[in-house]
Amino acid sequence: MGTDRRTLFLLLRLAAQNVGRRRLRTLFLGMAVMISVGVGFSGFVIGWALRDGVLTTFSRMGADLVVVPYGTLVNITSTLLTVQPTDQELELALGEKLRTIPGVGKVAAQRIVRAEAEGRAINLIAYDPATDFTVQPWLSESQRLAAADGALVGERVQIKPGEVLNICGRAMVIAARLGKTGVGPFDESYFVSFSDLDALIAAWRKMSLAAGVAVSSTPAASAPFVDPLAAIATHRHAGAAGATNCLADLAPDRVSAFLIQLSPGASPEQVKFAIGQIPGIKVVTGNAVFTASRQSLGSLFWGVAIFAGLLLLALLFLVSLLFSAIVQERYREVGLLRAMGARPAQVVSIILIEAGLITGLGGLFGLGFGLSLMFVFARSLGFYFASIGVPFAWPPDWAMWLAAFVSAAVAASIGVIGAFIPAWRARRLEPYVMIQTESAR
Repeated sequence: MGTDRRTLFLLLRLAAQNVGRRRLRTLFLGMAVMISVGVGFSGFVIGWALRDGVLTTFSRMGADLVVVPYGTLVNITSTLLTVQPTDQELELALGEKLRTIPGVGKVAAQRIVRAEAEGRAINLIAYDPATDFTVQPWLSESQRLAAADGALVGERVQIKPGEVLNICGRAMVIAARLGKTGVGPFDESYFVSFSDLDALIAAWRKMSLAAGVAVSSTPAASAPFVDPLAAIATHRHAGAAGATNCLADLAPDRVSAFLIQLSPGASPEQVKFAIGQIPGIKVVTGNAVFTASRQSLGSLFWGVAIFAGLLLLALLFLVSLLFSAIVQERYREVGLLRAMGARPAQVVSIILIEAGLITGLGGLFGLGFGLSLMFVFARSLGFYFASIGVPFAWPPDWAMWLAAFVSAAVAASIGVIGAFIPAWRARRLEPYVMIQTESAR
């Protein structure tokens, strides 16, 4: 055991001495590795930081297609975010059928109903947080976490986050305000989850039954919510037709529209034709430029990954070529080591350790170089992206440490792999041949 340790220490010492023999060459190789690792490491981290921002920005462009009942009006703008309130609705189960159509990537259901909030008629939009891609992108990450416990309001709604609002007799906390979309019905609406909408309907029905008021399908004009009897009495007073209801007698498992985001490479015309075979619906197409831009995002990411792979491959060839010259330069030295009793495997180990030391140290310095690139990016383009509304947040700590470890490991591995073939070729030569010439093959 002690002999093995001494042998390993001797191999490490010889490899370290070889690293310092040609300092300029070692420096240039280390700098090549440093630049490659720094660019790769910073590119991964910056790409991660911008990924959510870019995806959020593309999600804010709205849906590619909207499926609505045949007689429903759709707010035709540059972004398809919602539809106009309507009494016509679709079965919620239709969403599963839409997801099976080739080319359909995401399907988000919405239900738009008329309701009351402290005497004011409002548009209430119910959505599913698990599948939504048009409402939550207008929130920051912290706001999305808070949105799970309250209602959301559009940009034009005159109420502040944190305030309590009575919607149809039920108090709800305003969790957050959405950003400005430029779509009028969207900016002026209130947003709750489907489960919260069901709770609102159940609460109002309970109040109606407690007050002895029949549930009708006509919304009331006003309702100063104090208690169930006062609320129902106010609705009676305000509604000349008799018994009224804040929320209509809504059937369960119904939606007003399905918003669809296409898969990468899918043709909007083909998907629209396939969906159009379903009776009783209308399909509205979004902005073709936005759809094409979103679909090309995946190709852009693949292009960046391929570029990084080619950069590492070029570095591997560089290391292999350089160590081919280094090994040929040291044929006489290697032959003497072999003649003195060094085993072929030990000679190969010396060369591989030397390559691993150079590229490994270059990788460690590359991490520092990458951090400096990230700092420059955050102080320049990062501020610019934030100013135009593109979110920019660094990856979590575990992702940063993992990227750093992988980058350093890849750098050391490139050195070992690149030097393996020259070292193996030297292993197969006889010692006397290597001693006689410095350029034996």
